[in-house]
Amino acid sequence: MKRIALTLVGVFALALGACDGTSDTLTNGQNSNPRDPSSTAGGDDSTFNHSNDPGGTAPGTDQPAPEPAQAKLVGSPEVTSRLHGCGKLSINSLGSVLSTRGITGGATRPTGIQSAPQIFTASAAQLGAANYPGRVPEAPFASTSALAKMFDIFTVGSYDVAAANWTSTACPGVKVVGTDGKFTKDGISCLMGKPASDEHVAIANDAIAKNPTDGAKIAITALLAAAHTCQ
Repeated sequence: MKRIALTLVGVFALALGACDGTSDTLTNGQNSNPRDPSSTAGGDDSTFNHSNDPGGTAPGTDQPAPEPAQAKLVGSPEVTSRLHGCGKLSINSLGSVLSTRGITGGATRPTGIQSAPQIFTASAAQLGAANYPGRVPEAPFASTSALAKMFDIFTVGSYDVAAANWTSTACPGVKVVGTDGKFTKDGISCLMGKPASDEHVAIANDAIAKNPTDGAKIAITALLAAAHTCQ
């Protein structure tokens, strides 16, 4: 009996609300058709209304769609993906690059300077290593410290690559710097992991011409950094 009485009271209250002429307090009488695809969540002037056309412009804006010629100037998908993406080599991959490219730390270095493998081993945290006890995976993107540490590793590793006795398990029989003291295309391809162009060879040899003492190391560092870090 009590449940029936409460139900009647509720129905009576709804009837009074429908007859008093006031609007719904949630919508205040606006946006009577919330499923209208042309409507916006907060009204025409409060919410950005996205266009359903991926190649079009937003309704009400004066910004024209980009011209195909202008979009083409940005570059190919390969170029734009490298410019706008900043992934990083995993620590295992970086270690593999060092070992297979003959960066073993056996070359003569300035006094007091650690070898590239030593810096690599001591820099796990800066390189974004996983923290398994803390259930934190390896960082998928390179931080500023990771990029700086990788550059340090490649810089010191250039002493190994520039050495006369340099060998690589990834590229047997290949020399980065030939007997004539100039870079070889096969050697640069081995360092980068992709076919080198004539421009790569010319720029690298220009570094040697301008700095016979350290030009080869500078070029090797630049090649390794450009190939294995994001731009």
